[in-house]
Amino acid sequence: MQEAASSESTRTVVPLQRDPGACAAVRALVTRVLGGWEMPEELVRDAVLVANELVANAVEHGEGQVWFGLSRVGAGIRMETGDSGAELPRLRSTGPTDERHRGLVIIGALSTGWGIEHRLDGKVVWATMTP
Repeated sequence: MQEAASSESTRTVVPLQRDPGACAAVRALVTRVLGGWEMPEELVRDAVLVANELVANAVEHGEGQVWFGLSRVGAGIRMETGDSGAELPRLRSTGPTDERHRGLVIIGALSTGWGIEHRLDGKVVWATMTP
């Protein structure tokens, strides 16, 4: 995974490979970047889990090139994944023994806000978090 910072030092965007290592690489990236931004340990811990769920969903269900972005927004952060697919993610009903399809529920529970943006070139799923 190659890191490509935009012109702002508070935004990082990386392309994702469609393999199990993508989640681990993003977890390490989020830990490193948020540590550099001196974010609270609790926010870093939760952000790592939210990033993992965003990436797992994008890698499994996205189409075309998939990417992950991390931005500093005021005192908080915004994380996002994007791809060129038109199909939007949806919340699914799960039971207590289900082991899959909980990603958006986890993202919603740990983030300050989250959403999906339909774009001409695909979609972006984002989550914001504040200390």
